[in-house]
Amino acid sequence: MFRLRPPAYLYLFHAALLVLGLAIYELLLNLAILALGFERELLGVLATLPVLSAALLSLPMWAVVTRVGLRTSLILGALLQAAAVLVVAVWPGRWPLLVGTALLGPGSVLFAVASAPLMMRYSDERDRARLFSLNAAILVGVGGLGSLLGGWLPGLAAQLWRLAPQSAPAYQATLALAGGLMLLALLPLLALPGGQEPRTENPEPVGANPVFAQTPHPEPVGSDSIWHFMLNPSPFVLKALVSPLAISCGAALLFPFLNLYFQQRFAVADATLGLIFAAMGIATGLATLAAPWLSARLGPMGSVVLTQALAIPCLLLLGLAPLLSLAVGVAVLRAALMNMAAPLYTAYVLERTAVVHRPLMNGLLQAAMT
Repeated sequence: MFRLRPPAYLYLFHAALLVLGLAIYELLLNLAILALGFERELLGVLATLPVLSAALLSLPMWAVVTRVGLRTSLILGALLQAAAVLVVAVWPGRWPLLVGTALLGPGSVLFAVASAPLMMRYSDERDRARLFSLNAAILVGVGGLGSLLGGWLPGLAAQLWRLAPQSAPAYQATLALAGGLMLLALLPLLALPGGQEPRTENPEPVGANPVFAQTPHPEPVGSDSIWHFMLNPSPFVLKALVSPLAISCGAALLFPFLNLYFQQRFAVADATLGLIFAAMGIATGLATLAAPWLSARLGPMGSVVLTQALAIPCLLLLGLAPLLSLAVGVAVLRAALMNMAAPLYTAYVLERTAVVHRPLMNGLLQAAMT
């Protein structure tokens, strides 16, 4: 049985609360926007803005991480994402919605860039794959719980305050709760050590190359190093990003609108929609826990290739499914297969990246996966 160091538990607690709020938000955002009376075209804009802002601000956010440290970066990221959720709840005008949604981009970049290096710091080579898989399983499982709560809470709010079912005020009350959970996620971060912790990993990464080579006493990477890293990428960097980027481009055409697909094609209620997304999250979490077992037999790359190749036919079947039960089954299977090996891929790449460049490399990976 492997054990985590106390700061790792604090990080996992923070991430769980953050993802719980985000899962509620992601389930209900499209429904809330339509209930507020906005046109359907706005949904595409709101889905694009976080990705666009993340791309435009990724380099500054990576520089912020290296300047202020991992803990402070996670705090800033949580504040930005909580603000984005609370805007929909308390200030649902067109421009506030656009600005608030755009805040999700830099907030998610800060979380993505800082989280994996933090886990690398508080793990060793023996437990790293398990820790990354456990982290992914917790996040996906908590995301499923958030989807379940997100489907149930609007109905509860409607009953408590005598609101119309599936109304804008019911959705807004639920999103306000989601934002509050994300603010609570700051508390574990405040208990994290503020300084640099001793590293447990080897000083030289496996398969190191000149671009990633470390100095004996690496300093935090600054803006000059960022530009050098970006303008002089090694073949390893480019190869590591091609696959997740291609996959995320396809997923971006489907996943942001999956809630509307189920609601409008099969006329499911909010509670049923929450159950569907919860099932997807739970299945993915369980599959992620099995990823180390699969990796031990096929290797990390073999596991990634097999699971994602099996997930591709599910996308075709989902659009053709004539029955709700079949569509749900295909969606659950696709989610589990597509995501179960992602933490293994991240750990595989970061193990071959020097400590000083891991925030940058992880940010590139997460941006490609988004």
